Amino acid sequence: MTNIRYKNINFSYGTAPILHDVSFNVEPGMCCALIGHNGAGKTTLIKLLLGMIKPNAGSVELCQFNPIGKHEKKIKKQIGFVPESINFQPNNIGLQLMQYVAKLKGASAKDIQDKMELTNIAFAQHKKIGAYSKGMKQRLGLAQAMLGNPKVLILDEPASGLDPDSRQILYRSLQAHAKAGNTVMFSSHALNDIESYIDHIILLNEGGVLMDCSIAQYRDSLKLPVMIEIQTTNASVSFYNGLKEFGKLDYDEHVTHITVDYSNKLPALAYISANSCVTDLRLLDASLETIYHELLKNEEHT
Repeated sequence: MTNIRYKNINFSYGTAPILHDVSFNVEPGMCCALIGHNGAGKTTLIKLLLGMIKPNAGSVELCQFNPIGKHEKKIKKQIGFVPESINFQPNNIGLQLMQYVAKLKGASAKDIQDKMELTNIAFAQHKKIGAYSKGMKQRLGLAQAMLGNPKVLILDEPASGLDPDSRQILYRSLQAHAKAGNTVMFSSHALNDIESYIDHIILLNEGGVLMDCSIAQYRDSLKLPVMIEIQTTNASVSFYNGLKEFGKLDYDEHVTHITVDYSNKLPALAYISANSCVTDLRLLDASLETIYHELLKNEEHT
């Protein structure tokens, strides 16, 4: 069962085209990131999914139904949403807000505590929200969205303005929700933070889908050169001479970096691993952000 489906979507604001012929699905158990430059259409896709706007052409399905129409109430019981900017009443207490939302969703007191623990906000549940930092408010927003274990969790730039620790907590929470068999889709600019927590990417460019793929497919798409970091003890000249056959070296007494073409990655790793002078090695792949910029650069030249 597909929880999110976009089919041949076209959308314009007035005479300005925003999305053209956008089609993709997000399945249960999947944690999917919408990535793309400002104006690529990420927020518009989320608004379409929530039924806040209608497409000019094409169809949107959320939990197998049109988000606008007679199934709207049924759909809302199965989703959670976190906007980019969360504004809570500052005099409200965190736990009281959760209890209010839990009552609306039919969630239990245990579920409240479970979600506050998962998002690492339980320690502040008895404090007024006005005393929360931005990261704490964002985590509280995520906790309330996850109450009732919604089938679909949708977030618009959830990590915007968060410190590194808060981002890690946020993404771990999203990953856990997806691993429980639910669907998670969020927009993001912080590409290098998300790699360990997502399994699918939708790359938007100028209102269209440039890539719809797994993380592994995204990383392999350009086959960029790879850097390998090697730590050695008493390495011989012959070891370095052999290593030079695979790529360009940069080394000192104990640490060596070699940049190899993508096609030479496995042979180079085999050679390195077979030498007893090697005490450790690390594969330094191109970052998601580097790949993103290279993909857009290639698109400009086609």
